[in-house]
Amino acid sequence: MKLANSPMKAPTGLAFELSDLVMALGWSEFHALRMVVELDHCTAGEEYEEVLAFYPANSGFRRWSMWRTCDEIVVEPAKGSTQHFASLAGALDALSPAAGETAGQGAA
Repeated sequence: MKLANSPMKAPTGLAFELSDLVMALGWSEFHALRMVVELDHCTAGEEYEEVLAFYPANSGFRRWSMWRTCDEIVVEPAKGSTQHFASLAGALDALSPAAGETAGQGAA
């Protein structure tokens, strides 16, 4: 059955594959970061099924937000420009925590 003129639009961000979540968690643990999975996240009128947020250990400062679209992985740093990647592995490879973050001290 087709819904006529449904007012609901597709979310901007989609859920990650389980294998991608495991990879991101392993990467965050290796870099002494805390990864938080935010479900049904809404910001500025956009809806995301799932957003990954990365925080330095012992800090409330969000270093990166990451979400998946139909075509790419989008990374939004706390400072700087949004970046787009073809894969989660490529996105994680391009990110480098500040030296103080890997020691669990956070970054300014």
